[in-house]
Amino acid sequence: MIPAAYKPKKKFMQLAIAEAKRARDRGDYAIGAVITRLTGRREVVIASAGNRVKTSGSSIKHVELETLKYVSSGYGRYLPDFVLYSTHEPCAMCAGACVWSRIGAVVYGVSQEDIAAFGRKRGTEDRWLSPTRMQKTVQLRGSIVALPYVNKKVRNGD
Repeated sequence: MIPAAYKPKKKFMQLAIAEAKRARDRGDYAIGAVITRLTGRREVVIASAGNRVKTSGSSIKHVELETLKYVSSGYGRYLPDFVLYSTHEPCAMCAGACVWSRIGAVVYGVSQEDIAAFGRKRGTEDRWLSPTRMQKTVQLRGSIVALPYVNKKVRNGD
């Protein structure tokens, strides 16, 4: 577990920025992430990477999600002793992954508000907004099959 007195280290954010620059240089979005592990007073890098959304052709290859998956594969499902450093505030998908992985802390560089302001300044706000701020709707329809199955399972004591 990350102590309340934990102070983020500039050198780890600088490594995330270097990863973001490498991602940009290979034609991807300039977003980088580093995951460290805190053991006592020692903090070491476990994983670092740059975004691969454009180069992979997958809209869900966010660097935060990919590094969390990588670290979880070696250290287990929950990551309370780990810190995610990201150059950008995680989107809703990546923030959800942080919650589900129980990561100890998240440190980010640029906030969603900063990203939106940057887009407004350039007249391209919609390009820079994260999905958590976009005004898009997705149809959500549930309880078609799952609810009757759950009710039957509960009644039968399965």
